[in-house]
Amino acid sequence: GIVLSNPMAPFNALLAAALLSGVGGGSFASSMSNISFYYPKRLQGMALGYNGGIGNLGVSISQLLAPIFMSIGSSPVSPAGINGWPANAGWLWFPICFCSAVFAFFYMSNQPNHGEKSNIVSILYFYWMECVAFVASFIGVITLISTRNSALVQTAGGQVVHKFLLVLLAAACEHLFMMISPKKARDRVKVQVVIFKRKHTYVMTWLYIMCFGSFIGYSGSFPKLIVDLFGYKTGDGCMVDGTFTPGVDEASCGGEYLTDYEYVNPNAPNGAAVAWLGAFVGSLIRPVGGIMADKFGGAKMTMVAIVWCTAAAFAQGALVNVTRQLENPEKNYGWFIFLFLNLFLCTGFMNGSTFRTIGVLFPPEEAGPVLGWSSAIASYGAFIIPTMFGIALKAGAPEVTFYGLGGYYVSCGVLNFWYYLRPGCEKPGV
Repeated sequence: GIVLSNPMAPFNALLAAALLSGVGGGSFASSMSNISFYYPKRLQGMALGYNGGIGNLGVSISQLLAPIFMSIGSSPVSPAGINGWPANAGWLWFPICFCSAVFAFFYMSNQPNHGEKSNIVSILYFYWMECVAFVASFIGVITLISTRNSALVQTAGGQVVHKFLLVLLAAACEHLFMMISPKKARDRVKVQVVIFKRKHTYVMTWLYIMCFGSFIGYSGSFPKLIVDLFGYKTGDGCMVDGTFTPGVDEASCGGEYLTDYEYVNPNAPNGAAVAWLGAFVGSLIRPVGGIMADKFGGAKMTMVAIVWCTAAAFAQGALVNVTRQLENPEKNYGWFIFLFLNLFLCTGFMNGSTFRTIGVLFPPEEAGPVLGWSSAIASYGAFIIPTMFGIALKAGAPEVTFYGLGGYYVSCGVLNFWYYLRPGCEKPGV
């Protein structure tokens, strides 16, 4: 809120604010780990589904309310010549975060064998380790900025590899720097490291990236794709006094004649009216996925949703390919929204079903760390997927990202079937 109140806010300040916002993601991961200890295995899906679903609603609330709040105020800030109150997007969450922090400090229950006797000491350890994560993230950001014009990013494929390498760099730095944490905290982390010796940690992480990584990535990409696909057209026409008129032939043009000029689609749909809807339905369906997984099995429910999600991804890719070539792309807007809502429903449902699988697949002392680890890694989807769409849009082929994600979903289906569903599989009934 403070940074965005200044129309001349430096880029470094915006980076710092974005970096600090990552605390929310870390807290989400820790809450999922914490709540799993309080419920028996038969209720893991329900408990994790409600906790995660309510938490995920924050994405939808931001997309719905932030634009409204940014249009309210008395003394507008005008970056780029556009009047508005962008700081309100930050202040929107301040009272919610403050009240949540107070209630968590005084009323949130911890396992007796977790943390220190004093909450203050536990919080100090927590923030020490958070600072370690900040340093790792800072290294990733600096590397991103310093290498943005390198030879690697001169091609679309190189740009994709570049972004994945940044994620690996940040994760590696975080694990390395963890060694300078306080001894007690470090010793507890070392006990949890046993999860990295478990094959199923990596299998379930791969599956959960499909679920939450796609959900949070689609949440960030959905509004932008609406604008990019339906908000603009390309055509020939005449430019006179800064106004472009399409369809005018060169002989009749009284100004500059332009070819393949990108202009605003006068019939563009109002994307802001539905931008929040995807994350909303994906959040609401998460508890349903968890509850159905408790009743019918997490791997079975996940498999059903994988098939559905894969079909929706490939169908959306085909639709986007056709839509880009239409003179009036808004004709396919309804189908675009329908297929995207299917993707949100599938990924939200699988968020609940896969976490139920983790809750029953591992013993309690390992399930919590696996839940935290997998959700943290999957959160990188918020960075990777919008970036992939951006690269594909720049290359003129956004449908490739949907095809790539569809192929990834196929690999998840194979793993899920092989380890948890096929006759004679290693872990049946999860």
